[in-house]
Amino acid sequence: MEQFHLLIIGGGPGGMAPLLAAHRSGQLTDLLKRGVGVIEKGERLGGGSIGGYAINSDSSGRTFTDCLLGDEPSEVTRLVTHPLTQRIAAAGDGTVTLRDAGAFLALVGDALSRMIEREPASTVIARHTALKATRVQNAWQVEVRDERTGQTRLLQARNLVLATGGHQPIERLQAEQIGNFSLVEAAGDRLMQSGEVLTNGGLEKVAGLLAGRASPKVVVVGGSTSAAAVAHALLNRLPTVAFGEGGVTLLHRRELRIFYPDRETALSEGYTEWTEDDVCQISGRVFRLAGFRLDSRELIMQVRGLGGRPPETRLRLHRITTDDAVTRRIIEDADVVVAALGYRPRMLPIVGRDGAPLHLLPSTGPQMPLVDRECRVLNADGQPVPRLFGIGLAAGFVPSGRLGGEITFRGQANGLWLWQHDVGSLIVRAVLRQTRKLRPVTILRAPPPIILKAPAEFTTSAESF
Repeated sequence: MEQFHLLIIGGGPGGMAPLLAAHRSGQLTDLLKRGVGVIEKGERLGGGSIGGYAINSDSSGRTFTDCLLGDEPSEVTRLVTHPLTQRIAAAGDGTVTLRDAGAFLALVGDALSRMIEREPASTVIARHTALKATRVQNAWQVEVRDERTGQTRLLQARNLVLATGGHQPIERLQAEQIGNFSLVEAAGDRLMQSGEVLTNGGLEKVAGLLAGRASPKVVVVGGSTSAAAVAHALLNRLPTVAFGEGGVTLLHRRELRIFYPDRETALSEGYTEWTEDDVCQISGRVFRLAGFRLDSRELIMQVRGLGGRPPETRLRLHRITTDDAVTRRIIEDADVVVAALGYRPRMLPIVGRDGAPLHLLPSTGPQMPLVDRECRVLNADGQPVPRLFGIGLAAGFVPSGRLGGEITFRGQANGLWLWQHDVGSLIVRAVLRQTRKLRPVTILRAPPPIILKAPAEFTTSAESF
């Protein structure tokens, strides 16, 4: 049976993040010598499904290229001169397409794979699916299936990381109440989910449903980044659809928050809907976690009339109350209804030492996180499961303490920069049983136009409905 010190299930952005955090701090070689296995269902490590979305990222170009930093030359740092890196870095603090982001992360995945395969104790297990994980004594035993042959085998690891991504289960929708009525019942067969709409095929489907309508109407239900991204895509990526005033409605429960890099900039643009509790006490950023960024930010600011932006009259905002007949009428009058209610973790069957299924905290409620603030996976009683960690979309991680963030934040924080830095480092420290601080990073100098410096990292409340 193959044995590892660390086994990562999922080779997408979340799964690569601890390895990139270790690379940045100069600990990747040490980690790989101990034995690291990465299980990936696809052909290669990298972007996962991110490249399949037909929108721009809420992470800046600088945020993406930041992962190439390291304290000594490596396969990863050498990517600074790649033409795709140059193009993404040229965006600076602006947005990049998710197609380019996915291609870039695939390049990073290839570089990491070469570094992993050079160490005899480590390997990438591509085209394999993890079927279940069983706790045995002081280790984890993972059953995997080879997608080419259908054969299964067992792997064993002292530490296990779940980076299996998120999904939008239909069961979540069936239980969703909007005010005092069911969203599924009110929307019927006009209901779609944001994960589908934001793909090229999904936008084409929406365009087909709205074709020929003189006054098309779409309702987006949710107050998260994905909800604003859907609204932005509808208004800017459907050239055959002519939305009139209020043609797209965003239904939300919570206040829509705007990110600002500091207090002074927010005040200079007349944005005063915040208190000191909404400011990250480490970075000084206003709504560092809860605030909209880039394309989504600009759209909401236009609708709100903030900062002198030109108005966007095709979008209207409507805040949901507990008993709102207007909300139901808006949904019933729509041609298409899009549920943008965030993602839930894609679960792997976990079995305890006694052979019985081990139920995890997300199974107890639709808002329950997978992990605690140390990235440890929690059981149904809210207790950490030994040597089992989680990271990535829908894991439910919330920064605190030295990691910063506003104390008023509710929801879950997702973000590439966050995963590749603070969150990934938490896992690396635990796996290496490290108590000292990570070594400072020496930034490699790159040729213009790349500027490799720490960006205003991207985080978002994926379920702030």
